[in-house]
Amino acid sequence: MSKAPGPISGVELARRLGLSHATVSYVLNGQGEKKKIAPATIKRVQDEAKRLNYAPMPFARSLLSRRSGMISVIFGNFKMDWAESAVQGLNRVFDPTDYVAFVATHGFNEERNQRELHSFLRRRDNGLITMPTMGCTNFYRDIARSDTPLVFLGDQIPELANLVSSVMWDPSVAIGSAVSHLVGSGRRRIAFLSIDYPGVGTLHRFKAFQSALATHHLHATREMVSTPPVSQEPEQIVNAALDQFFSGRTAPPDAIFALNDGLALPALEALDRRGLRVPEDVALVGMGDLPMTSHSAIGLSTIPEPTAEMAAMAARLLLDLMEGRQKTPVNKTLPTSEFIARRTTLGQSRKAPA
Repeated sequence: MSKAPGPISGVELARRLGLSHATVSYVLNGQGEKKKIAPATIKRVQDEAKRLNYAPMPFARSLLSRRSGMISVIFGNFKMDWAESAVQGLNRVFDPTDYVAFVATHGFNEERNQRELHSFLRRRDNGLITMPTMGCTNFYRDIARSDTPLVFLGDQIPELANLVSSVMWDPSVAIGSAVSHLVGSGRRRIAFLSIDYPGVGTLHRFKAFQSALATHHLHATREMVSTPPVSQEPEQIVNAALDQFFSGRTAPPDAIFALNDGLALPALEALDRRGLRVPEDVALVGMGDLPMTSHSAIGLSTIPEPTAEMAAMAARLLLDLMEGRQKTPVNKTLPTSEFIARRTTLGQSRKAPA
């Protein structure tokens, strides 16, 4: 007895029809008319899919490899709309395919992250995009060495740079512009509000900040750099930093440069609670340009992070790794040079001290 033909994949169906995989995917996902694909082409794809026993890719692949057909995505958290922007970028790439994203968070908690990584392996998802945590370095190394497609989003672990692909952003030029803006308004004691997280991207931002200060013959003293544990809540991180900056042991800062908007926004509120006026007493700069930062009541000066573009790049890179177009790890960086000055730094100019 002859063996019944197995289900055909979308890629093979596109090849036989002489069409792009995206066109075939749109038709099979019911988006043919929305994408303005010709009715004749839609009918041709549908008829051929039926004739050739087409099965959706996750099912077809699961029959052959027992993979789930899902892409695991693990963010730090869902706060401040960063993850929403990232998901928009991921969807731009995954929607035309047959893959579905399974989104979770680790909260920068190593134990929770390990549980999520174990779940990823148990589900046998086809690939993983994650914001890395340092305590899971060995876990990531094992995943990468098992030839499971893995991409870091937003940062890179230094010792895994030659083993795991990553997509980050480089705000060095914009950081220089922001520091020049602060110095131009008479600020000289500029503090850096950060976290204890030795990722490549995080360290690079601090080095860019130090370099920008140096161009104005300034430097960041130990008292003006705060790095509480990343596992703490943003409010805890901010309060610890402000306790340090305004301890009274040294002259307080006249400006604060935050590692991201997720720290700058609670810092704005905490400064108000302490009776400090922004920007009259202390200017404030963030990084990220989260949606709420442009609200007139907030007006946070910040550096836009190309979050959606980074996520889309990570998704394309993961697909390339999954489908064999990318054979070796690659670290990609999106540069940004824009600094947006808003209310939190646009106060009355100060005269620089002699």
